[in-house]
Amino acid sequence: MESPLGARMRINGRDVDYFCGTSYFCLHGHPKVIEAACAATRRYGMGPGTLAHVEVYSELQEKLRNWFNVEQVVSLISGYSSPMAMLQGLRDDFDIVIIDAAIHYSGKDATPTLGKPVHSFRHLDPDHLSEVLAGEVKPGQRPVVVTDGVFPSSGALAPLQEYRRHLDKYHGSLLAIDDSHGMGAIGSTGRGSLQYFGLENDGNFLAGTLSKAFGALGGIIPGDEALSKKIMANAMIMRGASPIPPGSAAAAIAAMEVLENNPGMRERLVENVAHMRCGLRKLGFAVAENPVPIVTVQGDVDFHKLRAQLEQRDIIVKVTKAFGYSDAPDVPTLRLAVFSEHTSEQINRLLSSIAEFL
Repeated sequence: MESPLGARMRINGRDVDYFCGTSYFCLHGHPKVIEAACAATRRYGMGPGTLAHVEVYSELQEKLRNWFNVEQVVSLISGYSSPMAMLQGLRDDFDIVIIDAAIHYSGKDATPTLGKPVHSFRHLDPDHLSEVLAGEVKPGQRPVVVTDGVFPSSGALAPLQEYRRHLDKYHGSLLAIDDSHGMGAIGSTGRGSLQYFGLENDGNFLAGTLSKAFGALGGIIPGDEALSKKIMANAMIMRGASPIPPGSAAAAIAAMEVLENNPGMRERLVENVAHMRCGLRKLGFAVAENPVPIVTVQGDVDFHKLRAQLEQRDIIVKVTKAFGYSDAPDVPTLRLAVFSEHTSEQINRLLSSIAEFL
């Protein structure tokens, strides 16, 4: 990359249409976001060098509380660490852990730190979850189900309502999701998968990141005051790791302000996702109908050859090899990231090029 990330950017000396990554609103390259990061860095430096406080952290906390409509939002250095901090904070509230077999590496890395028995259920399979719950949860035990909300390679939405329905049979059960790809991108106001499914209530928790839709860096865990206190007490990363750089905090604030002041960006993302999914279905691909801006294509196609052919036309896409990511299937897939800033012409050019090369 030789320019800020965007729907049209410069890579290897060429201007290209870019359909990769996770910058669903192209905020990583937005001038206001970049300037906010630079101004905060000039004022505060690269960071406090310890767990000291700077004013921009309070400003970020207020912005996040308002965005997620919660009492507190815990911020930490990495989105990868946020599921671990969330689960460690809640560890006294559950007795057994049930995970989707294809959860992100961040969730898998978190579970050994909990000191609780861990079992898995088949990827995206609520019926098998019900069987595992029935077979593994002993009387009086409180299970937590851990899953991605939006899966990063496939763009699949976890059937959270069905998971919650099965969990409701167990008193004190919890649903904990890594929603790094849902936060900002889906839900009526961008609060993620729990908002999308109408599950923003007690017993359901989410952790995520500022480094994707929000165009910055750092992990976030929205919740109430009680959850915040539990995380601060139980998750040692909150004591042992540096906070996010002040520039990243300011970038996130600016990014949320850009989204709040430009509601058309969210509308365009919805339209572009629908455009891409509909166009791929017309080409004969089985593509789900959902608002997730990650669209994965499978089929009897040499995707590596297709990627190279598209690159010759200055269209950059990603091919995920078989089992090449946490939730990647056992065959190569074409992963397309859709941005609010893609034009209809860019999407049509991609679709027509795919049709020509098939």
